[in-house]
Amino acid sequence: MAYPPVNIVNSTGYSVSGTVTYASAFCSNDNYGMGPNKSWTASGRGVCLVTEISANVSTPGGTVEATPYTSSGTSYSQFAVLQTSDNPLAFEVTRRVSLAPEDAPPADYKEPTTKQKG
Repeated sequence: MAYPPVNIVNSTGYSVSGTVTYASAFCSNDNYGMGPNKSWTASGRGVCLVTEISANVSTPGGTVEATPYTSSGTSYSQFAVLQTSDNPLAFEVTRRVSLAPEDAPPADYKEPTTKQKG
């Protein structure tokens, strides 16, 4: 059973590069790079668990090292690089989560168009 390839979304306005580090010596780490507001997906990862994802953000003022995502070993595959502060510029790599299907609104849900409460 293989894990899904790692996917990283760069939600910043800057170019980002870094390394996905895997738990086993039998797993080759992945180096990545992407432009502003782009995403990157690894070619595959087999049964390799992620232990760290680093990110270096290229800003007009120089390269800023983001707070990395770290784990003892995770099978999660969805991550993002986020800007966490404007002054000083700060960034972090975090795991992306989304609504589970049972938490999503029903397919026929429509947003109210008139005020519902007084």
